[in-house]
Amino acid sequence: MGMGISTASSAVNGANLWQQQKSNFSQLASALKSGNLSAAQQAFASLSANNPAASDPNSPMGKLGAALQSGNVNAAQQAFATMQASATSQASAAQGAGHHHHHGGGMPIVTSLPLATSGAVGTQVNTTA
Repeated sequence: MGMGISTASSAVNGANLWQQQKSNFSQLASALKSGNLSAAQQAFASLSANNPAASDPNSPMGKLGAALQSGNVNAAQQAFATMQASATSQASAAQGAGHHHHHGGGMPIVTSLPLATSGAVGTQVNTTA
């Protein structure tokens, strides 16, 4: 029983972390859009706190961090755009794969439902008649 509660709280913590990261990402986006370097640096620090990609100088996030650290807002904006494009293409690929898997997994259930439903309706009609 304790494990179930622990697992549930981990899921809640994960959801809270996701919301927090989403918020940090939005703050970073608006700070960069307005050219507010210090706000962008703060948002990036929060966003990158638990993200190993931030320490990889070749990753879009690492390049963004380096640009912010050097105070180059233009480079930071470009790196952020690259990071967004990369995240969007990864999300699209994952969504496409997920959708395909879901569709394939759902087919046998959908196919079997009309048979079960028509049998039940037929029984009800026979009982009423």
